[in-house]
Amino acid sequence: MTIIDGIILLGFIAVFLAIGLLGENKTETTEDYFLAGRKLKWYQIGFSLFATNFSASGLIGITGAAYVIGIAIYNYEWVGIMAIVFFALVMVGVVRGSRVYTIAQYLTERYDERVKTLYSVFIILLLVFIDMAGSLYAGGLLLHQFIPELSTHAVIMIIMLMAGLYSVVGGMTAISRTDMYQSLILILGAFLIAYFSLSAVGGWSAFLETAPEGSLNLIRGLDDRAVPWTGLLTGIPIIGAYYWLVNQNMVQWVLSAQDQTEARRGLFMAGFLKTLALFVIVLPGIAAITLIPGLTEADRIYPAMLVELLPVGVLGLVLAGFVSALMSNTDSTLHAASTLVTMDFIKGHRPDISPRQLVWVGRVTTFIIIGVSAIWAPMIGNFGTLFEYVQGLLSYAVAPFVVVYLGGMFWPRATSGGAIAALAAGLVTAALIGLLGDVVGLFYIHYLHVPLPVAVVSAGTLFAVSLHGDIPAVDPRLLWSSTRSLDATKVNMARDRWIAALLVLITLGTVFVFK
Repeated sequence: MTIIDGIILLGFIAVFLAIGLLGENKTETTEDYFLAGRKLKWYQIGFSLFATNFSASGLIGITGAAYVIGIAIYNYEWVGIMAIVFFALVMVGVVRGSRVYTIAQYLTERYDERVKTLYSVFIILLLVFIDMAGSLYAGGLLLHQFIPELSTHAVIMIIMLMAGLYSVVGGMTAISRTDMYQSLILILGAFLIAYFSLSAVGGWSAFLETAPEGSLNLIRGLDDRAVPWTGLLTGIPIIGAYYWLVNQNMVQWVLSAQDQTEARRGLFMAGFLKTLALFVIVLPGIAAITLIPGLTEADRIYPAMLVELLPVGVLGLVLAGFVSALMSNTDSTLHAASTLVTMDFIKGHRPDISPRQLVWVGRVTTFIIIGVSAIWAPMIGNFGTLFEYVQGLLSYAVAPFVVVYLGGMFWPRATSGGAIAALAAGLVTAALIGLLGDVVGLFYIHYLHVPLPVAVVSAGTLFAVSLHGDIPAVDPRLLWSSTRSLDATKVNMARDRWIAALLVLITLGTVFVFK
């Protein structure tokens, strides 16, 4: 990395820190600190969701996966867009109407404290050891290559301190403000990578001619090593449902919206931005097969593209985009985990604690999470590729929580006893599949085939146990109804349906072209 690139990179980092620390920050109450006073606009939500989604681990993981398996990796993205549309049109009314801080708080009111505790503990572990640690590992992997004087551990700690600083000081308001600018730099950097990679390969026509056979096919056969069509139908939708509907890291932005209309349109904006991933992240990864052949470590593809393709000055800007993605995901994940710990455990055990004290507890919790994630992040290199690490763990872990959360929202008869039994049955099933298949080797099962049997066992258990219990008395605001999804102004809802239809049309059109 040249001096010019270094100056550009450090300049953008300084700007991001200044934006996070020097702007107006509302931290007087818990609602201010953890949910930005529930006053975020649609564009703030959209940029924040996009930046949180396309983290540093996403850039490195998706690019590396595209290099190895081709365009099939985009199946995760377009299914995610469908989950976003479902969230916006169907679930926003319930989520917003519940007036909770966290999904765990919703589960407490819908079921009981036991369900909340299981959810909170498990999701905190996922946030710390998958979302946070994955991004830090990716950041350390790439930045160490350009700043070899610093060890990977040192790079990880520096990024954690930078993102953690304004997260601790300014809370959700500071995070939403920085995310907006970081998203713009992230998008610009991704476009530059796409431009230089496609130019180097000879343009669009040359790219289509040189792409390996089958690499531009979204829908794959049953024996495909990456995304068999059965896994696309059964596994990815459950993972996508967890990520967009059940993950506190994403749902917190909907809870922070000014109203339902702002929440829906923020989700739609994130969906439209996600459509860019195919062209600025996935296709450049496929182009790298021709430009940089023979690389065996998938996680090294993105750094290699930066080294081989980008001229002086542009490299610094693209690295700034990468750091933007890294900081944006880090700050959002930190805040989500801190909110869960503070609001679901500390406040529950200390109901008399003041809002100011809760804010300080949240800040201390953030620093603790920073330390744990930074210690674990270097270990990820022992689990194969970053993408396989993330998707493999999610495939085994999340289905029971998706079933219990959505089951409680859409089925009034679901009971707390049924929810506990469903979580236990699902987690035991996942553990048995992993033990007998991956450890003992009695059978082989693709990780995308795991979520469905786990979900079926969980749903069957929830149904059977709930029907044998007493009918629960559930507050109507915690349940979905056809009228609850309607906004006070029906004109806004009608317009939003047209926006949703356009987003779905663009998404399915892309799938049809590359099927």
